[in-house]
Amino acid sequence: MRAAIAIFVPICILFFVLEVSADQPTLSDVTEGQLDGIYKDLGSIMYPTTVSGASSLGKIFGFEIGVLGGVADSPHIDAVVPENVSRLPKAGIMGIVSVPFGLGVEASVLPVKVGDFEYDYMSIGGRWTVNEVISAIPFLDLKLKVDFTKAELKWRQTISNVPVDVKYENKSTAYSLTIGKKILFIEPYAGLGRIDGKSTLTSTGTVSIFDVSVPLSAREDVSKSDTYYFLGCQLHLLLLNLGAEMAKVYDNKVIVGKLSFGF
Repeated sequence: MRAAIAIFVPICILFFVLEVSADQPTLSDVTEGQLDGIYKDLGSIMYPTTVSGASSLGKIFGFEIGVLGGVADSPHIDAVVPENVSRLPKAGIMGIVSVPFGLGVEASVLPVKVGDFEYDYMSIGGRWTVNEVISAIPFLDLKLKVDFTKAELKWRQTISNVPVDVKYENKSTAYSLTIGKKILFIEPYAGLGRIDGKSTLTSTGTVSIFDVSVPLSAREDVSKSDTYYFLGCQLHLLLLNLGAEMAKVYDNKVIVGKLSFGF
């Protein structure tokens, strides 16, 4: 299992870096209305997930570790930059630990730094599979989860041959409910959540990425909230897990896959 993780983690990071390098946007003369859309697109890839169903990993103890990879629609960014950026990559290294009474912790991280590009993402949440204690819904598993996410994205671009350093920051809290059922080795699931976050976009240099009409209040600590939903399915193949999930966050479609190992 260690060998497999050692192989797939670099592949996960490489996938993310290649996608970003190909689609890195050049922002300039951003208006307040365009900034609102940019925050929605970037917020979509920040939503927390481990592509996991509602069941507990074990009555006593369970452990899972793996990699995530996917894409999210980014129509607002695509509309304001000269590059073709119709989607943004989403990737991460995920882990889950479960203990008795259906309690557990889920986490997803991705620290990447290549040249002038830097991405640091961390999400950690507490989960409770209610049916391990209370038969809330007969024949189905019910999971409640709260996630705390912090992300920072930095890159360098040029405007009229002048270098500009751009920095995006996001902090959010998400609450979700997942319903599913493990049938033999297949576990379909669906869920509903609420995400509340704050975003900040800044630039450093002699040239600004913003239109002169954009006030500071529209750039820093801008609150964004949304109700999101997701559908997914996992395959439990002995120690190997495969999963796929589709979510709708800030009106953008996000698709994420998972390869993990656990017991």
